Amino acid sequence: MKNSTLATRLAMAAVFLAVIIYFGFSAASYFTDPYTATLAYSFVGERAVTVSGYVVRDEEVLPGGGELVYSNRREGERVSAGGTVAQIYQSAQALQDANILRSLQEQAEQLDYAAALAAGSRTSVRLDDEITSALIGVRQSMSAGGLTAAADQSAALRTAVLKRSYAYSGSGGLDASAAALRERISALAASADPGTARITAPRAGLFSSLVDGYESVLTRENILALTPSSYRAITPEAGAAGVGRLVYGTGWSFVTMMRTEDVGRMQPGDNLTLRFQKGLDRDMAVEVASVSAEEDGRRVVVLTSDKYLHLTTLLRLQNAQIIFESYDGIRVPRSAVRVNAQPLTDEDGEALLDSNGNPITRNLTCVYCLWGEKARSKPVTILWQEEEYILVAPDEEALGKYAAEQTKESRRLRAGDEVITAAADLYDGKVIR
Repeated sequence: MKNSTLATRLAMAAVFLAVIIYFGFSAASYFTDPYTATLAYSFVGERAVTVSGYVVRDEEVLPGGGELVYSNRREGERVSAGGTVAQIYQSAQALQDANILRSLQEQAEQLDYAAALAAGSRTSVRLDDEITSALIGVRQSMSAGGLTAAADQSAALRTAVLKRSYAYSGSGGLDASAAALRERISALAASADPGTARITAPRAGLFSSLVDGYESVLTRENILALTPSSYRAITPEAGAAGVGRLVYGTGWSFVTMMRTEDVGRMQPGDNLTLRFQKGLDRDMAVEVASVSAEEDGRRVVVLTSDKYLHLTTLLRLQNAQIIFESYDGIRVPRSAVRVNAQPLTDEDGEALLDSNGNPITRNLTCVYCLWGEKARSKPVTILWQEEEYILVAPDEEALGKYAAEQTKESRRLRAGDEVITAAADLYDGKVIR
């Protein structure tokens, strides 16, 4: 019994000693030749500056207003010259009757739609698709902060749901419901107060419901003469009001004040990219229209565009990024990029020698990646540098020296490669694992 106990203790001691030795060798290996690696991934680097400024359009305020105004124009909708923009009612009762009449007419349209289509599977599927699309549209607009678009899509969603409910209930009672609804519409239309005033568009343009007082203060013409001091003095017109405004033309401008060092060598005619932080979820190509003289280390810059005017009608004071350059490459840590001396060869592959008989070398920028259990050098070209990372692309000229296509592709850096960021005495072909 004692011999068995002693043997067990000796075996446990041997196992413990083996574990200690293993971890000891592992620690020694780590401290004598440590390495770390990380994944390379696709990335877009940008040279940009963040600014604050005003969106400027050619626009005109439409007179009128109050609580007795109704407008059925959507934000950014194009209105022809002489087209009705809004209606002003003589009394609150007249406006209420008109709203009820519009609601009944919408219900009648929904009944006519339901009656015209059989409540079969094809109709149901179509309506289900409409409801799904409307729900997605409302969610996207709310996420992007587009309340006007969300309101329009909510109305479309309500209409689709009502149509779907009629399709479920069948068409048996639709004719009777439609007839009763038309009688109510006729009676209400006959008794409605006809005394309304129409607001019409003096010229063709885009309708906007917002009046903010900057319409006459900021124009696309006068902002070209702004200086830093006059830019700081911009204030909206007091008491500005109206039923909305019309936006004319096809272009718009963005005016901002920037530090002179951020302006750099920016000149009129330069093409840049503008990205608003909210209100418009896309990058826009813009052109530099003017750069003012310097005052106290500041300049006023005007950018112009002739696209997406209908999407800017609610935008005024905006934070934005002006993007000067953009680089699409592979992001790697700065510590992963190395410069190695590579021997130059002639057309026959023989090393080129200097006058002293020493090989002529050139510096080759590369990263080392894990290739199985070894380190493999992959030549790269530096596109963009930041403090913590470098944006690179495969060096096609260096890759061209490999005759075999398979070898060339194995040397090409790709997103997802495991890049070695730290290792002692690293060289091509070194066994890492």
